[in-house]
Amino acid sequence: MKTMLNLTLFTILASIATISNAQETEAEENNIFIEYIMGPYLFIDHIPYDAVFMNGCRLGYEFHPRFNTSLEYVVGQQQDDKNTLGMTHNVNAQLAFYPNANPKKFNPYLFIGGGFFEFKAFSNDVYGISYHAGAGTTLKITERLAGVIEARYLNLGLMNLGGEHEIAVFWGVRFNF
Repeated sequence: MKTMLNLTLFTILASIATISNAQETEAEENNIFIEYIMGPYLFIDHIPYDAVFMNGCRLGYEFHPRFNTSLEYVVGQQQDDKNTLGMTHNVNAQLAFYPNANPKKFNPYLFIGGGFFEFKAFSNDVYGISYHAGAGTTLKITERLAGVIEARYLNLGLMNLGGEHEIAVFWGVRFNF
């Protein structure tokens, strides 16, 4: 929780510094983007569910050259410790901060977020709120197309799972409108 608070504070301070810099201009086009993302949620604490390969999409809006916000939905299928097959759903929102407002090829970013996490149709269904924070980068291919790679720390502490600290790694493709 301290990490989430520190990242939020860092993001707020960075936005104040960015707004006061009169040399940067707002991006006038390509503000909306959609991403197809995939990758594993690697459950490292002992919880009754196996690691799962998730995939889904993210819809985002860049409201400043250094900030964007997005909504994400990812889903995956795996077994629990009783070998019962089920689905894992994660719907969340996140805020990303880009230290470099005018990238050439790579555009690293930090992000925080949270949302609804569900283990459904297993021996024991569990759902609740999860929080995450992480870092990633986009790799510009064309003006409208970019690759995405990111890693995140995922906290499932508000859910009754017996574990809190998990990690996830995503990769995918971004298309800017």
